[in-house]
Amino acid sequence: MKAVVYEGPGILQLQEVADVSPQPKEVKIKIRACGICGSDVHGYLGLTGRRIAPMIMGHEFAGEVVQLGTDVKHLKEGDRVAVYPVDFCGECEMCQKGDVHLCLNKRAFGVLDVDGAFAEYICVPEKSCFKVSEEVPYEIGSLMEPLAVSYRGVGHAGDIEGKSVLLVGTGTIGLLALACVKMKNPGQIMVSDLSDHRLEIAKQMGADFVINPSKEDFKEAIQHYTQGHGVDVAIEAVGLETTVQQAMSALGFGKTAIWIGNNKPVIQINMQEVVTRELRVHGSFLYGYQEFETVVDLLNGNQLNVKPLISKTIALEEIPAYCEKLAKNPGDFIKVVYVNPS
Repeated sequence: MKAVVYEGPGILQLQEVADVSPQPKEVKIKIRACGICGSDVHGYLGLTGRRIAPMIMGHEFAGEVVQLGTDVKHLKEGDRVAVYPVDFCGECEMCQKGDVHLCLNKRAFGVLDVDGAFAEYICVPEKSCFKVSEEVPYEIGSLMEPLAVSYRGVGHAGDIEGKSVLLVGTGTIGLLALACVKMKNPGQIMVSDLSDHRLEIAKQMGADFVINPSKEDFKEAIQHYTQGHGVDVAIEAVGLETTVQQAMSALGFGKTAIWIGNNKPVIQINMQEVVTRELRVHGSFLYGYQEFETVVDLLNGNQLNVKPLISKTIALEEIPAYCEKLAKNPGDFIKVVYVNPS
């Protein structure tokens, strides 16, 4: 079969590799769509240590079941599935607590030395597969994984009905968080980013107000839109010092910031502001099994508007070129998805 193989920093090659066959309790999936994640781009550049060459990247994927291993009970050939990209043991302390995403023995597809979905086929455990409706295009199915990240993050805010919410950052995670926020009937949604193109997409997805800090005073805009009260919830989806500081500065007294962005490991914030205004900070990482199942149900039920995120669909052989583009000059691309229509 064909696959795009990571051979080292800056080296991705389309190659013929050995075909795969399902083990007991596994299914073989024909990849129909796989998104290029920012972590794939960072891995391609050799910046994270989370990709160990040679290996196949790609963890945001959906496809068609084409072969069953023994002891597969709930799937059949031809089923359309989105894949929870973690093979968890089900037995360790974290799995027993229900936190399978933190499994002490997990294998994450497309991470470290575990092959992922920048390929024609992959074998995964049946337990990792969730059926996707015929009405959901495969490229939308590939958004299940980042959507689960955003859904978990927004969930930390609790009941936001009628409240004011700020989202900082309009990458994939930020815009998917916007879709999740919109579903919860907030009072108003503000979105901040430096890209007018992405802010326009945010408006299409339901943002009430957009702010470009390079063109207007961020704090003045927040004060104007909230009548001087500040926001109830600020969701930071970038992970840089500047954007974290913006999110914190926008909060009203006693209000909550959710940090989903995971970029710089160390940043500076004004601790006195946190203490004297009794601000709350809640970090959010990945997603659980139930959250993945929930977002599949939401997209199957057409309850979320996520289509505007897909900027470009490409063929398997184009993945190396687009990883290079996304690394050097992402421009207006939000989500680029490898699609196999045949």
